[in-house]
Amino acid sequence: MKTTLRIALAVAATTAILGSGAASAADKLLNMPIEDALKSPVAASRIDPNIRLSWGFNRIDGAQDPVSFKSIKRVRRPTSQVQGTPVPTEAEQCQAMFVEALQELQQKASATGANAVMEIRSNWKDDETSSDKTYVCARGAAYIGVALKGTLAKVGG
Repeated sequence: MKTTLRIALAVAATTAILGSGAASAADKLLNMPIEDALKSPVAASRIDPNIRLSWGFNRIDGAQDPVSFKSIKRVRRPTSQVQGTPVPTEAEQCQAMFVEALQELQQKASATGANAVMEIRSNWKDDETSSDKTYVCARGAAYIGVALKGTLAKVGG
């Protein structure tokens, strides 16, 4: 009887611990400013000024041959610090992932002959949000991530 009770208590405790861990492991979605990411040092060397960008559901006049494309970027969050190396802030990590996702959209546009990415919006886990001012950065227990969706198009002459 005592053994059965101990096993039941152990199972209940394990279930409670695992259940609470699953709840705390959910992504926290952060709304981060697009302008700050575009002004970040990492953006200066990665964003192509020759590929036009528009945010939200804003189309560029005269856009031709539109094609939808999605980019997902994530990085493991630093868990320990190498001596003498500063750990990037959460904002810096979000900005870096945003710039990498945006860069991938631009590279895909260039590879397909497009010169614009329009209607850029966040699309974390297929939950689409649209804004001219902010993007969604997901903070998980072990990673930071950004997912962007945009429409590649040819504009101008």
